[in-house]
Amino acid sequence: MLKHRTARLNDVVRSRQSPGRAIQERARVLSASPQPCSEEGAGRHHSVAPWLILAVLLLWICGPARVSADDSPWQWTMALKQNLLKDSMIMPTSLYIDEEKEQYYVVDSGRNRILSFNRDGELLTIFNAGRSLDTPFDMVRSDDGLIWIVEKGRNSLTSVNLKEKAVQPMTLRFDGALLYPDRLEYHDGLLYVLDKMTGDVVAFDLGLTPRKRYACSDCVEGFIDFRIHGDRLWALDNPGGKIVVFAMDGTVEERMDLGDPVTYPYSLAVGPAGYIYILDRQKRNIAVYDKTGTYKYSFLRYGFARGEMYYPTEIRFDPWGRLCITDEGNARVEVFSR
Repeated sequence: MLKHRTARLNDVVRSRQSPGRAIQERARVLSASPQPCSEEGAGRHHSVAPWLILAVLLLWICGPARVSADDSPWQWTMALKQNLLKDSMIMPTSLYIDEEKEQYYVVDSGRNRILSFNRDGELLTIFNAGRSLDTPFDMVRSDDGLIWIVEKGRNSLTSVNLKEKAVQPMTLRFDGALLYPDRLEYHDGLLYVLDKMTGDVVAFDLGLTPRKRYACSDCVEGFIDFRIHGDRLWALDNPGGKIVVFAMDGTVEERMDLGDPVTYPYSLAVGPAGYIYILDRQKRNIAVYDKTGTYKYSFLRYGFARGEMYYPTEIRFDPWGRLCITDEGNARVEVFSR
């Protein structure tokens, strides 16, 4: 199943409309605009229209990065700063936000380390656990101060005690079966782990004893991402294109179909107002749905410039209502606000 899930990701077609077709379409729409009624107006129209078309095309090609094609209220605010070459990230895969310390933590899988930033995006520290991390992927901090890191290289959930400088990799099992940790959340004293093999979410206590399993009975491959919001667990079914919402006791409370606006849903977040945000890894944009699951708009696009995405991996809201996007391809984390 894991090979099948990986193959599906590798087979995603990264397509976008060619600039030539887009320019032709824009010119066709402009040329089809209503003509002025008078001959004098018509003369002005024929002399001005070509320059108007050229100006629009130049603005489209050379203008600043477009944040939204649908008048989105979200605007680019900052990127977490990497001022020196030695500080630069190679393959950031996830973001954890410590509300108490007002800090961002970015897992840099490509350089086997974790970077911390303050609320303003300034780099604070770089941590590599004595160079012992092996392809870290996600992380959280529990209430007792321990840092928990998913390490893909070891297939482990690793605890890090900073005070004692102790690093302890541990394997996870549920009903005797080995788990392959992927995404990770912490809530009310429990660690919630997405199993890459089954696509289920399993809750563990801090002694790593399994407590609860959240599974989708009608999902072909299980979940690809999840969040805990409003004392409910929101899980994203990638191939099925839907969200399954669980009560914390494991009961399914709601299902939402995402429909045509998304082609490859990869990460989800629930905003402060209850709106649902879906990262589409193929389209390189974010689709927004209201509380009822009704599609509202999409924003952002493919690219390398500020406010554009190349190979995004995760979206997450910070405690201050800002939307954070971890972009593995552009090796950065960008923050958007209203």
